Amino acid sequence: MTFHGLSRTRPAGLALTLALALLAPPAWGQDTTTEEEEGGDRTIIVTATKIRQGGAQDIAHFRSVSLNGDFLPATNDLTIEGLMGEHDLTLPEGRPCRQTFCLTGAAMPAALPLRPDDQWFVGLGFSSNVDANKLQREPLSLVMVVDRSGSMSGWPMQQVKYALHSVTGKLRKGDRIGIIIYGDEPLTHLPMTEWSGNEDSINAAIDSIAIEGSTALEDGLRAGYTMASEELRRSHGKTRVMLFTDENPNVGDTSAEGFMAQAEAGSRSGVGLTTFGVGVHFDAELATHVSSVRGGNLFFIDNEGSAKQVFDREFFNMVNEVAHDIDLAFVPPPGFRITGVFGVPDELMTSAPEGAIKVHISTAFLSSNGGGIYLTLAKDSAHADLPAASLAQGAPLLTGTLRYADARTGKVDQDKIVVLRPGNEPAPVALGKAQLLVDEFVTMRSALAVYHDKNDKKGAFHQLDGLSKRLALSGIPGMNGERKLVDGLRDRAAYVAGYAGEMPKALRPLALKGEWKVLSRSGLTDIARGDSVEITEDGEFITTRVRGEDVSQTIQVNDRQLRLIDENLVFNYRIKGNRLALISEDGMSELVLQRDQID
Repeated sequence: MTFHGLSRTRPAGLALTLALALLAPPAWGQDTTTEEEEGGDRTIIVTATKIRQGGAQDIAHFRSVSLNGDFLPATNDLTIEGLMGEHDLTLPEGRPCRQTFCLTGAAMPAALPLRPDDQWFVGLGFSSNVDANKLQREPLSLVMVVDRSGSMSGWPMQQVKYALHSVTGKLRKGDRIGIIIYGDEPLTHLPMTEWSGNEDSINAAIDSIAIEGSTALEDGLRAGYTMASEELRRSHGKTRVMLFTDENPNVGDTSAEGFMAQAEAGSRSGVGLTTFGVGVHFDAELATHVSSVRGGNLFFIDNEGSAKQVFDREFFNMVNEVAHDIDLAFVPPPGFRITGVFGVPDELMTSAPEGAIKVHISTAFLSSNGGGIYLTLAKDSAHADLPAASLAQGAPLLTGTLRYADARTGKVDQDKIVVLRPGNEPAPVALGKAQLLVDEFVTMRSALAVYHDKNDKKGAFHQLDGLSKRLALSGIPGMNGERKLVDGLRDRAAYVAGYAGEMPKALRPLALKGEWKVLSRSGLTDIARGDSVEITEDGEFITTRVRGEDVSQTIQVNDRQLRLIDENLVFNYRIKGNRLALISEDGMSELVLQRDQID
């Protein structure tokens, strides 16, 4: 669809398109392209040795759609591994780690209101003997594979360019970069190029990427791996593909052409894959599959400048693989069973004899946040109608075993840990935080399922309200982002359940959704009394004209203003009853609409 502009009384096309998927208050008047200057031939080091599993590293997409979309979101984009990936959950090391990859452990009484049968909460964390303060970054050869299909137009492509410029700001002498773009077909946009001495031409190439065609993702990825494979002979260090897309690849295709098979073959040859999800079309299905791809990790880029934040925090880590082909096994003590495993997708877990659970993780990376696996224990079926088995203080509570291949040397090694039943000593703060995050995940998943599947608005509110109170009373630091998310969902649930008379500010843009008739207009062209306007849930403001063609335009909206992006024209809006008034900030233009039918 061609987008035209609504303008004042001067030549222009008409109308409006409401991007309801971008309902965060626009940072009008702010320059979001500002980049910090970074130069010089510098040695980059990490400042702490922390390790976490690959796969989803955040729930940024879920946060974006949760507070900027419809009343209450679905849970498609909510993953426990992504939620935990945003927090440092490093457990204390109870013993020295003398190899590349080790297990740490701690336990505490379970306190999960929606899981009342659970008695113990156990954390198995990751540690290493790598001295991160002495670990210098190897030279990098990066192959950027960029989706330039039509759905990437606007802010998604803008954010990808910000991300690419953020990457180039981290490069130094010895690094090399190439760019593959794909729409209908893949093209080499920038051959593999030495960064040093070519900085201006590389950044110019990034700026010149243009939108074109449909999404031939697997063809684009294959071209990227071809470039990376050829680069292996010339690279001064590591070689890695970075894929930027707003679509899910055909993850079910296991043929040699498919996403999964390409990623697996690339990893075996020495080429890793970091995927960046961009835009509202992206969802967490890909995160689950990337979790199982050797050498794979995944981040989400939103429309509020997160690209630079991600690369500032994780650039060194996202290309540093510590271990491959990680096999974990967890065995409960007699009389108990494992009732939950949190930290990896269900697809990576299997049951084993004696109540054991096995987990396979393809890759572990250096990270700014320590990762791990978290389990809940309850009495087994033999004690269903009996008291729980007696477990003395200091007795074994969970046995964990680890087998992995060192990502640098290929050497296979192993580790074992026995987590003991704690006494009355305080639990490690990181373990308490992990349990609170599991509580958050379980409760949000339940509340949103109750809302969508059973239409139980009051039930959803009460679950979110209880979670909000638990977060507020926890006293655990670093949970402000979780409180903002849960409180925002709670306020929405209160409104739809009838417990709050006034619509929350964040929801006010949704009141614009629906069908309208134009009652009057002044100071605007190409729109007339009697025209119809439909504001759709997926973000279009479509004007059906009595005379002329239908037209639409991209806008941003917050709780009080609507901005025409192409014209950089801002309207204040007011809804009263079944009427919507849009008045420009200077009062020179006005559009009054009447809802065809009140929902």
